[in-house]
Amino acid sequence: MYKILIKTLLPAVLLLSLSYSVSGQVTPVTRYIDATGGNDVNNGLSAQSAWKSLANINSSTFNPGDSILLKAGEVWTGSMVLKGSGNENNPIRIDRYGTGDNPVINGTGGLYTIYLYNREYWELSNLEITNFKASEETVDMETWEANNKTVWAESVSPRPQYEETRSRKCAILVEASNYGAVHHLHFTNLEIHGVNGDISSKDNGGIFLEIKGSSTETWFDDLLFENCHIHDVDRTGISNKSRWDDRSLYINENWVPSKNVRYLENTFERTGANALIIRVTDAALVENNLFTHCSIKETGNAFFPFNCDDILIQYNESCHTKYNQGDNDAGGFDSDYRCKNSIFQYNYSHDNEYGGILITCQGGSDRFNDGTIVRYNLFRDNKRHVFRVSGVPTNTYIYNNVIYTGEGNSDNDIIWHKNWKGYPDNTNYYNNIFYNLGTRNAYDFGSSTDNVFENNIFFGNPVTNEPSDPNKITEDPKFVDPGSEDVKGYKIQDSSPAKAAGKIVFGKPDKDFFGNSIPPEGPVDIGIHQWSKPLSDWGRSIDSRKDNRDAISLFPNPVHDNLTVYCADLPAKAKKWRVIDSKGMETGLKNRIDPVSETFSLDINFGGSEIEAGIYFVSIILESGLEVTHPFIYY
Repeated sequence: MYKILIKTLLPAVLLLSLSYSVSGQVTPVTRYIDATGGNDVNNGLSAQSAWKSLANINSSTFNPGDSILLKAGEVWTGSMVLKGSGNENNPIRIDRYGTGDNPVINGTGGLYTIYLYNREYWELSNLEITNFKASEETVDMETWEANNKTVWAESVSPRPQYEETRSRKCAILVEASNYGAVHHLHFTNLEIHGVNGDISSKDNGGIFLEIKGSSTETWFDDLLFENCHIHDVDRTGISNKSRWDDRSLYINENWVPSKNVRYLENTFERTGANALIIRVTDAALVENNLFTHCSIKETGNAFFPFNCDDILIQYNESCHTKYNQGDNDAGGFDSDYRCKNSIFQYNYSHDNEYGGILITCQGGSDRFNDGTIVRYNLFRDNKRHVFRVSGVPTNTYIYNNVIYTGEGNSDNDIIWHKNWKGYPDNTNYYNNIFYNLGTRNAYDFGSSTDNVFENNIFFGNPVTNEPSDPNKITEDPKFVDPGSEDVKGYKIQDSSPAKAAGKIVFGKPDKDFFGNSIPPEGPVDIGIHQWSKPLSDWGRSIDSRKDNRDAISLFPNPVHDNLTVYCADLPAKAKKWRVIDSKGMETGLKNRIDPVSETFSLDINFGGSEIEAGIYFVSIILESGLEVTHPFIYY
């Protein structure tokens, strides 16, 4: 019997070794695994001769171009330790075959369900992965997840923080040490859930990646997380960490960032604390992700970068982040310590229970957060505060956002510059719409320095300590549907005072929240919706509907005291005029045209104005939305 068994196993064992082509090159191999119909003595080379368990995967070293295919609808219990690496043209992939639900791998509550150490060029797709340790709970995984929803995420009043002790666990754990560049690790269309990890550690939960070692610089190059659904995990959805992280604001001592890192179209839901943490990374892209009902058990903002440069966070939605008793963080977004030039744009942050966004850095030696930009985002009905600039961030620019605080959303700091071993410096607010229907709300700047407000709209109920603004507008911005849960409700109407009233900001993007083009030379509208069209060609005539005559003529030009403007046969009725400088900025000289007309004259008197000698433009704003301009010289 013993000899017969050896003869039976020998073909499978031989097939586990390398397969070579006639030329001596390794030939890619595809292995099939079927938990119901497979057998581990099979060769695994077809669906009809599939392996059964994960054991053969764990005992194999895979080669460039190999595939590991798990049968759809099947379930495995255990873990996988992946060995071998692909190459640039031939990654190793784990995927599914057949029809039905994605294959499920249930971990048993150990440190990981899937593990990679010093491996590169792997792609994991179309899997469902859990890692639940039943002996640490009094309920099964399904009930534990249901409690996450009903007891934690949907609780009406703040609960005490979760303080139960659990072991550290991950669904996927990736580690690298003294390796150099770790290339091409892609995680797509994964569902990860049921991980009852250590709530006290950010370094466990769904997917955790760690760079260790101190002798060889090591970093990830080409990380992709796309279309994954990560829910019901403690503590963190996805996070990473690196040993190579030391630097100051101006000197990188041993800062070795990961590169080509992307988080695209993922959903994070009911995470115990933070959903996504990105550390020691250069120019990461975070795009089209949904963060909902995160941080349900422990303090934490839904997402934050830490010790990163030039990260771009755009087109994401963060909502319903949960506030528990004693939480210091429970907001939508966060630009954290040691970050430089972070950009948050085109995001929707709403109904978070402790802030819309945080820009932060505790004061102290070699601590910094510099150059954060927050632009063209919609903040609706966040609680307790909207903007929290905490500690010592410097050179922060917050412009062209809509901040809507609805009726009943009261006792909040719309802006809170918080002392955290220091105060922020040089925080700039341009072209924002602050729309407040709540009561007892406030602006709190503490002892922060060099705060600048220009060209903002402040509308609604009075707010304590409203900042001064030389170009402040207090009229109704005329949203299409203020208070709507639909972002389109925060477009402006044709009659909005926000039109063509914004400041041109250096480095502004080329499109607004809705994808409309922003004219490079203005005018710029206040808020997230660019209604106004580009300025017409300066100094040229435009064709009227009757003749090819100059639509605008000026006398005298150059001018010093009084300028007469003649407008004849404009292509639409004119409703406003203004004088702008060569950068498109308003000078304060403006008024309505009453009655509206295509043909009229007006006199502009410069007595008492503070404009300096230079080139300016008379701008005529038409009911059609077109803005017609003509240059003149003021001396």
